[in-house]
Amino acid sequence: MPAERFYLNADFVKGASVCLTGTEHHHLSHVMRLRPGEEVELVNGRGGLSVARIADADKQLTTLDILSLSKTPPSPVALIAAVPLMRPSKLEWVLEKGTELGADAFCLYRADHSEKDTLSEHQIDRLRNVTISAMKQSGRLYLPPLEVLPHLESIFEREGQFLFGDIRPNALPLVGALDPTIIFITGPEQGFSEGELHLLDQKARGVRINPNILRAETAPIAAMSILKRSL
Repeated sequence: MPAERFYLNADFVKGASVCLTGTEHHHLSHVMRLRPGEEVELVNGRGGLSVARIADADKQLTTLDILSLSKTPPSPVALIAAVPLMRPSKLEWVLEKGTELGADAFCLYRADHSEKDTLSEHQIDRLRNVTISAMKQSGRLYLPPLEVLPHLESIFEREGQFLFGDIRPNALPLVGALDPTIIFITGPEQGFSEGELHLLDQKARGVRINPNILRAETAPIAAMSILKRSL
């Protein structure tokens, strides 16, 4: 049976000791009820994987000794999902499944027709915890960062190949992409506004994700699945 896996944003050094606090300590000590002497896996979200032995645990933290470590290089192609703000429960689903499928980053932007205009710090922290849990569950070693943007136009400050989900009849199907960085933009439930669509036609390539019209939370997952399969 695989060892339990925990997240720690730190550089791993063989023979060194590290400490888990907060949510990860609580999960190890109070949910899994692991005890000193047992071994676990640690991931740092930056390609590092370590086997560690629990040395001590109290109410506040767990101390572990690093037994071994390895480093996996990142994927040569980065897939960035640009997703409109929507209800937090829908965003949690998108980030969980997107992380499992291999999205390398998430950009959440306020669309003209977004269901929500902003996210609270508590909601953003919860979304980050969702990506951490999905990373551990899926066996990934890289944690996709999460960024909240004020509007669609700010997405284009990045460099890469820009694609967007296009439901117009003349849009070609999404079959894959070859650029080292692919930014895939999906729209809200009510679709892109006329101004947004004009901007997208200027700066990105519209592609059809599916013959059917997909919900706002389904479209990015479908796009990530198609793109990841083509790599």
